[in-house]
Amino acid sequence: MRNVALVANPRAANGKARRYARKLGEFLTDAGVPVALRFTEGPGDAPRLAREAVADGADVVLAAGGDGTLNEVVNGLLSKPFSRRPATALALAPIGTDTDFSKTVRQTSEPREVLERLQRERRLAIDVGLAEFADLEGNPSTRYFLNIAEFGSGGAVVEKVNRTTKVFGGKMSFLLGILSVMPKYVNKRVRWRFEDGATGEGVVNNFVVANGRYFGGGLMPAPKAELDDGLLDVVVIGDMDWKTIRRHLKDLRQGTHLALKEVSFRRSREVSTLSDERALLDLDGELVGYDPIRFACVPKALDLLT
Repeated sequence: MRNVALVANPRAANGKARRYARKLGEFLTDAGVPVALRFTEGPGDAPRLAREAVADGADVVLAAGGDGTLNEVVNGLLSKPFSRRPATALALAPIGTDTDFSKTVRQTSEPREVLERLQRERRLAIDVGLAEFADLEGNPSTRYFLNIAEFGSGGAVVEKVNRTTKVFGGKMSFLLGILSVMPKYVNKRVRWRFEDGATGEGVVNNFVVANGRYFGGGLMPAPKAELDDGLLDVVVIGDMDWKTIRRHLKDLRQGTHLALKEVSFRRSREVSTLSDERALLDLDGELVGYDPIRFACVPKALDLLT
């Protein structure tokens, strides 16, 4: 491995990521894989650092942080509109409150494991999702997502989690968010259309468009999702009240909720949506806006080190 840029969010894991990234950089360099450590200075900085790493000839951008950091790095690596898979690969050092994408690929932040992935240089060409939506100021926006997009109650929970403490870790932070938001959440009426012309409509608690399998600190909304099949898994959780949702949280954690009558599932390369009421949208655990318009799969858009 010739040229590795380590892009780290120092605020991840309640500030523990700064020390972790420094130690990881030293460990990798001592093992013969020198890295250029770049800390983000705030939200939205990781795309710039990823673009600069590519311009400097990085073979790999190693993202140290949670799913939000990963999302920003991916948006720095990929062009808009998408043109081709970049030569620079993505590698993970997952540390933070929200590290659900790493569960799909079964990777940890253990330094020796990270080193082994870098030394192997084994690349898997994976899909990414593309979302078109209205941002928080109401302006049209386009953004890639690596793991999962969702709007509805999930977006409301993410909004709550992101403005409160995450000191209890991912699983507990999201559980507390669910317990705070869901009893008062009002389900939204949504219409949707798949690329083959099939349509749906109904009152929806949460609308999930998945590339990876996990979200919300280990919940598994898309147990059948594959990162390289050229399709997105669309899971619609219908008009369920809090009592019903609470009863089936175990199913959502185990991935057995697809059998429930209130839940629908199908795969598609694209799905367009229309919400009659404003619904909060999050991409990879980051609140980005409202009223999603279109989700599309970008096949084999990025190389991931495995």
